[in-house]
Amino acid sequence: MLCLSCGAPLSPGPGKQGGRRPRYCSGACRQRAYRRRVRTTRPGPGCIGRRVELATLRRLLTRHRLVTITGPGGIGKTRLAAELTAPVLDVSIVDPPVPPDADLVVLDGCDHRPGATSELVRRLLGERPEVRIVATSRSLLGVEGEQVLPLRGLASADAARLLLDRIRLLNPFFAVGPADVTDLCRVLEGVPAALELAAPRVRLLGPAGASEGLTTALDLAPGERSVRADLERDQRRLAPSERAAWHRLAVLPGPFDAELAAVLGAGPGVLDRLVTESLLVPEPAADGTTYLRLWAGGRAFAREQLDAEGNTDAAFEALAAHLVAQVEPHLPAFLLPEGLCRRLVARADHVLAAIGWLTARGDARLAVPACGLARAWLALGRHLEESERLVRAALPHVADRPDLTASLQAALCKALHRAGRFGEQLRIGADALALESTLDRPARIASLHDLLAAGHRASGSPAQADGHYRAALSLARELGDPAVLSVLLNDLAWAAVESGDLTEAQELLGEGLPLARAHATPGRLASVLHTAGTAALAAGDHATAEARFVEALLVTAPTDGLKVPYFTEGVAIVLTTRGDHERALGLFACADAVRRGLDAVAEPAWRHRVRSAAATAATALDPRRARAATRAGTRVSLAAAVAHSLDASEHFHATGHDRLTPQEQTVAALVTDGLTNQQIARRLGIAPRTVATHLERIRAKLGVRPRSALAAWFTRTTADG
Repeated sequence: MLCLSCGAPLSPGPGKQGGRRPRYCSGACRQRAYRRRVRTTRPGPGCIGRRVELATLRRLLTRHRLVTITGPGGIGKTRLAAELTAPVLDVSIVDPPVPPDADLVVLDGCDHRPGATSELVRRLLGERPEVRIVATSRSLLGVEGEQVLPLRGLASADAARLLLDRIRLLNPFFAVGPADVTDLCRVLEGVPAALELAAPRVRLLGPAGASEGLTTALDLAPGERSVRADLERDQRRLAPSERAAWHRLAVLPGPFDAELAAVLGAGPGVLDRLVTESLLVPEPAADGTTYLRLWAGGRAFAREQLDAEGNTDAAFEALAAHLVAQVEPHLPAFLLPEGLCRRLVARADHVLAAIGWLTARGDARLAVPACGLARAWLALGRHLEESERLVRAALPHVADRPDLTASLQAALCKALHRAGRFGEQLRIGADALALESTLDRPARIASLHDLLAAGHRASGSPAQADGHYRAALSLARELGDPAVLSVLLNDLAWAAVESGDLTEAQELLGEGLPLARAHATPGRLASVLHTAGTAALAAGDHATAEARFVEALLVTAPTDGLKVPYFTEGVAIVLTTRGDHERALGLFACADAVRRGLDAVAEPAWRHRVRSAAATAATALDPRRARAATRAGTRVSLAAAVAHSLDASEHFHATGHDRLTPQEQTVAALVTDGLTNQQIARRLGIAPRTVATHLERIRAKLGVRPRSALAAWFTRTTADG
């Protein structure tokens, strides 16, 4: 045991009164720890918005003898360290003498002399076991036992508070509020030094004038304290290959993953170095992927260097060629792979940057990523207007490429259908079908027949719609792809539900649902289950409808904001038939809020059904209760909405699913799909160890051990419906 204040060894055994073990070696250390706790709750004026970081720093010092505060220049490393009751020694120029009685010292500016500082730290830790060290540095010291505390930009409210504080130091009567400087704080990424540099600019020009022409912190006043001067020092510490990779990464306008970084010549070693030097910020995402982000000022500086070196075109060519190679092989397919759609949507900013570069060069390859991104957005129900604009802008560049023209026209046809402009959709679709018929791409012909059928159905021409559906289905059977066949059977079943032919709908689903269970991805299986649930609703079979919607929830990740709202709404519609109107309204409101947050829209016929059920539920309640239920629903997370849906489901409890939590249900569904623990972890955005814990709990509850037995149980309980 070590003293929590100075780190000195403590004598073993109980305390003087025979109670718990002592935590401090002396009364002085106990008092020193108390003073630190008091200071933690009252950070100084130079440490606005760092309460959590300061508390974390103090906690880390009870466990580690060396804590290095890292981050880019101006992020507030020195200010945070200065909040400690300890001598602050500037080591950027010379080795200062360490007071002989100091038990805690702060070494500031360690990145200016990294080798000498690291040696000093090693010597202090070896010669003086009572000393604890806080170092501030843009890069790690590389000393054994080093604990890192990385700093990020201030949160929006704290950034505004700091900027207003600095403005009022210059003029206490200056009339400006937090809302006036929100955009400026966002541009400056909450970097404290940049906010301070911006304060005189706001005082002179006002918030709107200060923001005009200011794209990053790099545009602030030049000089020794400028962001540019810090970045120039950072650049000098990098090896030539690391500098070149950093500059190439500047063509990526937003967060990126390691795959895209590798395309631009930044492998794991270089990325680690850039993270170590605080030029890259790692940002774990919910899907288990770690994204990397360049600070905006650093990206602008690196892009300037890339342009000056004449390497910008080469970097964009590498990015564009990679995207074209990813998308082009899949353009002839009936559907883009679901994984590719999600990757393209996640990388939309980078895809658009590559398209912009290709467009400026008049390069017809721009149609490939443009078509891919538009189809991905449309497949996931997002950005309908942007999809149409993107495709229309690409079409004039591919007049001599009938294959790309047909692909773009098909994407435009889909966008027009989603927008409800069916007449224009049918004209574009007919042109695309005529052009596609000259190419050897039967899957695309089947897809266009499917699109034209949907357009004719929506515009009131059921006979023509049926003809196109039958043509698409015939081609799908010839292709022999069961996954594609299940999609077309599902589309035809949906059309039959809309037309009221429930007998035909059930026949089509009788063939399509088993195919989807056996061959489709979980997302596409969930779509078929949704159609089956809707058909059951139309037939008045609410128990079967509920079973299908619950199964769809169980095979879909609970955080999937594009598909899960459909299934929670399905359960909510069933709840309205049972009189559970408040819960139904909450689920409707949650689904609507999730879609609006993703700029997504539901399928028109489904929207009508949901609105009708929501109106019924609202009418059945007192207006105040209805409004309260709706407001509460908008504040519920999607995962919580899934839990509420399952908790309200009679089918879920009747089949024994309630023995498992919603997260355990999801894990069981993914095990049934054959995913490993690592794959499940990536899908759900949790740690593999957490997946293993869920599996142990599932096995204990169900009394099954092998994964095959768990899969058999899940299949049996979900298939009975």
